[in-house]
Amino acid sequence: VGHKRERAVSGKVKSFQLLAEGKRMKEVGRILKITHRTVAFHKYRVKDALNAKSNSECFQYAIKHLLIAA
Repeated sequence: VGHKRERAVSGKVKSFQLLAEGKRMKEVGRILKITHRTVAFHKYRVKDALNAKSNSECFQYAIKHLLIAA
């Protein structure tokens, strides 16, 4: 069970990183071998976890915490 959760968390983070780098949901889906709808759900969950009101707030967080290059 722990391994599944770890994979899910890393999938959310990787989806978030790729989106923050400017990739489109379908492109992220192809890279991670998941559907673009799963990518959208990951983005929603990350946005909710950060209490962000917009995508740009999420991406600012990513830059500030060095998840992506500025």
